[in-house]
Amino acid sequence: MREQLAAGLGKMISLADLIAEHKACRSLIAVGDMVSFTLLDSGIEPDLVIYDLKTERRPYTSLAAKLAQMKGIDAKVENPAGQITNELVREIASALERNVPTKLFVEGEEDLAALACVAMAPLGSCLVYGVPGKGMAMIRVDQEAVRQARSMIDSMEELN
Repeated sequence: MREQLAAGLGKMISLADLIAEHKACRSLIAVGDMVSFTLLDSGIEPDLVIYDLKTERRPYTSLAAKLAQMKGIDAKVENPAGQITNELVREIASALERNVPTKLFVEGEEDLAALACVAMAPLGSCLVYGVPGKGMAMIRVDQEAVRQARSMIDSMEELN
């Protein structure tokens, strides 16, 4: 689904372009450990960071030190691979309503959190996420991105 996100909702973006463009975003959301590390290492503090301390399913602990330096609220949810749980959705919604940054640790996998974020983020927000082997992609949240994200979520199989 990452490939669909990159192709359908977002565009690949260089760090230099992201540094120049992120200031025009209503809020900035980072999904994924490498992207979050890259942003924080470049002095950009997202309003919401969603991470699992893994990259491509391997442990990635370098982000922890950067997050420790970042001010904000720490939150934790469980979300199995390939799913968007109600717990994840509730915490993303809470984080988007706060006036302070949120660092959301996902026990399991955070990849599909990008869809939930786009579906719920205020218009004018930007979401940045990693595309393995390619770099970073950015989605500018507009009505079309919200429609596409909700359509993708609706097409996912619901587990009972």
